[in-house]
Amino acid sequence: MNDQLLSLKIVCFGDSLTLGYQSPTPRFPFVENIPYGTYLQEWVGTRGQVLVRGVCGETTQDMRGRLQRDMLEQRPHVAIILGGTNDLSLGISPAAIMENLTFLYEQAQAHGILPVAVTVPSLREDCWQNNEAEGEASGSGMALAIEQAIAQRVILNQLLQDFGVERQFPVVDWFVETCEPKTQALASEYSNDGLHLTTAGYRKLAEMIWTQVLEDQLKKLD
Repeated sequence: MNDQLLSLKIVCFGDSLTLGYQSPTPRFPFVENIPYGTYLQEWVGTRGQVLVRGVCGETTQDMRGRLQRDMLEQRPHVAIILGGTNDLSLGISPAAIMENLTFLYEQAQAHGILPVAVTVPSLREDCWQNNEAEGEASGSGMALAIEQAIAQRVILNQLLQDFGVERQFPVVDWFVETCEPKTQALASEYSNDGLHLTTAGYRKLAEMIWTQVLEDQLKKLD
């Protein structure tokens, strides 16, 4: 890894939330993807390189399938790993998701890479508005579905926090920073479709990663 001594190399590894996907709206029908890694590259500048390796629709099992190519072979100092949203939408249990994420974290550490876990953000009822079963999932039924979906995220995110403490790597709590404190639903200012984040939401994650992880990593290279 002698070539890494010249600068900090970072891989952002995950699904559409890593890709910075934003849902089109009537006001902004051609909105562009804005990966949080774009901000990190701007702030790192010439001191490092940020690679965005996000794929829309991927589960954590899919992420395992491209781990070698998109993370390990890149030989980064830091790998920011964000996955689980699509698994949860498919009804996959937090425990099963955590098995895949654990594999990713452990492989990173085994190859001398610092893994950075990111908690799965919350959601809000907007994500059900275009569902074919909207009529059935209305009123109290929709409220219950949202409550259950949020509860699954809380369970998964706690598993992430616990494993980060156990294996001594950073966990960036994007869920807490972008949800409404009382309901734990995704705050409207951070999402226009109830599931994906807006520019403000992706920038929030970049700021958290920068202040909690990357500033210290850059100091180590000075």
